[in-house]
Amino acid sequence: MKKITFILALVIFSSLVLFAQNRNTRIFTIFSSGGCGCTGSGGAPELFTTHEEVLDELHQTCNGVDFIEFEGSITDAYNEVKSNKDSYDGVLIIGRIDHDYRLAFTGLPTIVVYNLWEFQSGHHYHIFATGKVKDDEKNILMGGTNYEDVKILTAQLDRRNLCAPSVSEDMFLDLVYKIKLIQVIKELKETRILMVKRSKDEIIASVNYKFGDFNQSYPQDHNERYINTIKELFGAEIVQVEAEEFYEAFSKTNIRKAEEIAEQWIKGARQVDASRSEIIKSVRGYLALDALREKYNCNAVSTQIRTVTGSGKIEDRFNPGLGLELGFKTRGIQAVCQNYPHILISQVMAYLLTGRPSMLGDQMYDIDNSVEIVLHCGIPVNPYGDERRIPYTIRTHAESPVRDMPEEPGSSTGITAEWPVGEPVTLWEIHNLLNQIRLHTGEVVDGRTIYTGGEDLDNVMCTAKLIVKLDDAKKIREQHFPSLYGIHHCATLGDLRQQIKDIGVLLGLDVIERDR
Repeated sequence: MKKITFILALVIFSSLVLFAQNRNTRIFTIFSSGGCGCTGSGGAPELFTTHEEVLDELHQTCNGVDFIEFEGSITDAYNEVKSNKDSYDGVLIIGRIDHDYRLAFTGLPTIVVYNLWEFQSGHHYHIFATGKVKDDEKNILMGGTNYEDVKILTAQLDRRNLCAPSVSEDMFLDLVYKIKLIQVIKELKETRILMVKRSKDEIIASVNYKFGDFNQSYPQDHNERYINTIKELFGAEIVQVEAEEFYEAFSKTNIRKAEEIAEQWIKGARQVDASRSEIIKSVRGYLALDALREKYNCNAVSTQIRTVTGSGKIEDRFNPGLGLELGFKTRGIQAVCQNYPHILISQVMAYLLTGRPSMLGDQMYDIDNSVEIVLHCGIPVNPYGDERRIPYTIRTHAESPVRDMPEEPGSSTGITAEWPVGEPVTLWEIHNLLNQIRLHTGEVVDGRTIYTGGEDLDNVMCTAKLIVKLDDAKKIREQHFPSLYGIHHCATLGDLRQQIKDIGVLLGLDVIERDR
């Protein structure tokens, strides 16, 4: 470890895209043992990496993280964390835990590190994974108490430097990656979601779950439970704003500025099939949402607004997708055009983990072609999260009653773009009411090579479509349960399976791999 290069570690940690931090991430840190096994009369090995050197390497690598070192017993450390839990964002235990395991189960995201070539007697990996000390009547030892709040990941360090340098480096990079996850969770706590409602009594995520048995209905406390679970699981705040405030903000937008932005979006497009006036209206809607976002100090946007006045007239029709994709997401601000804060939290998490925006979409399964079809009228044009932009077309909105007449007021706007073929993609969503994350993965394919009939694929249903090849589309389809899991999820470019599984552990969420 002493000779480890920090280039890869810095790359891993700098890939974390942070919001403006209120403060550094604070991780309670304890070295719970000496760091190596029996050393004889000569003390620590000559090439042994000391506690101070480990901390120095972590401080150099993990920008924005304060490692608060505690010197004392494990029991004293547990008492400190429990008494001052709000002072810390996570716990880092480096070394054996002899007898008192409570520090690993404080409810904070925790990493327990094994020092290679130190006795593993204090590392009960089964307990760290399950919280179970006793297994019915099968234990050799009697007594013991099972633990709750199992939010533990494990790591390993080669502090005696016996491994090949590349292997030692991989161990350190794995620890850095897991510390990054604690930083992501801390950033989620600082997330504030602007929720622009259509009406005072709007049921949150109603469109997502409404396709159940007609005898089903929402419980009276649905909204309260929904908001409370978002707060309890992630610490995120939902700021509710009534539609009238959006209408007022829209009326106050700077039309000249809107025209300038509209011209930029038009020039950046490969093709424009919508009218300039409707594009300007979309920009004004985006600017109104952005003004409200700034007013309420929010960093994410969820809205079901479909009009700029509330008049009910076709000419006032407004769909926000174009502004969310070309406006917010190219600035690193995550937004969804239907009121699904749980999917928005998923997108915020993906952005914090990878720097990449996600697509919100309905899901359909074609088992004969073994593909999943994700479709909506919005799709990120910067799926890699950097300066690269994929070609896009600005179109009229698929749900507009005058969709085929682009010059008609109210034809609104949508966007068409195709993500790169051959790239892995993760299809997933957080379910706050179920304490779950559900995911599966696939590969982006060119839908035009599959659907070769007479109708243009772009004109079928929603404007934007992501076609994903699955190993077993039928298996995924058999789990489709709208009144439980909804009819939407999000797609993020890349294979995020392990990252989602790991952060799910630290959040205390069950991660369901639909394809496993």
